[in-house]
Amino acid sequence: MARPYGRAFLLMIRDATLIDHVLIMIRRRSEILIEGDSMLPVLASGDRVVVDSVAELSKGDIVVAFHPYKKSISIVKRIAETQPDGRFVLLGENPSESTDSRQFGSVTRKDIYGKV
Repeated sequence: MARPYGRAFLLMIRDATLIDHVLIMIRRRSEILIEGDSMLPVLASGDRVVVDSVAELSKGDIVVAFHPYKKSISIVKRIAETQPDGRFVLLGENPSESTDSRQFGSVTRKDIYGKV
């Protein structure tokens, strides 16, 4: 699975645990810097998070996904719903600043890079 990329993320983190750093070094986890206000007040621009690409996903999880129409852009959203067909509805915490499933519909598991 490809690592997230695009202007929304900078691969760098200081607050990760030692285990997270080891997992990042062996490419089991990724580290990202959040840009934008779509996840306010939960995540703000400048926050740093660690992403686990093999974690189980469920309703309420915050995830990093590839934008369905712009694969060069990665987005951070919350899983609002898991549909019976296995697709996910992703919503931002700040609707006025978020491009999410209200605009592009549900996404598949392969469009989700991992869980924050």
